[in-house]
Amino acid sequence: MIVLDYYDGPLQGFARGAFGADCCYFQIVAWSRWRDYRLFSVVAIEPETFQGIADALAQADAGRVGAVGPARWAFADRATAARMDALLRRCIEQARAPGFVCLTDGAAAAPLACVPTDEDLRRRVGAALSSGRVADLREWRDVVRPPAGR
Repeated sequence: MIVLDYYDGPLQGFARGAFGADCCYFQIVAWSRWRDYRLFSVVAIEPETFQGIADALAQADAGRVGAVGPARWAFADRATAARMDALLRRCIEQARAPGFVCLTDGAAAAPLACVPTDEDLRRRVGAALSSGRVADLREWRDVVRPPAGR
C-alpha cells in the first residue's frame, strides 16, 4: 500500500490486493464518528501502473519527514515527477465517478462490503469528494451499512 494521506488509518493512496481490487487508487468518502468504519471510492488501476509508482518512489528522495505530515518526495527527475503528478490528478478525477465503493473497518483494507456504482451513486460520490470534507457515514446508510453486531 502506498499511502498519500493518513489519519488513524489510510485516507488516500494506491493499493495492491486491497479494497476488493487487484490494484487500485482509493480515497475516503465518509467515516463513522463512533466506530472506525470508512467508506472509500475505489478506482481500479493496472498492475503495471502500481508497479511504476512503486518503482518511482523507490528511486525518490523522501526528504525530511517531520513528526506531523507525510514525506515530501523528490523524484529522480522532472519527467518522473510530472508523470506521477499527472497520474495522481487522473486518479483523483476518476475517484469522483468510481466503479465501486468499499466499506472497511479501521485501517484494514479488506472490505466489509463493496457496492458497484450506478450513475446516481457516482454523482453523489463526486459531490462528496468535491466538498473537501469527509462525510458522516450515517449520510450513506442507504448505500452501505456496517454489519450487524459490529
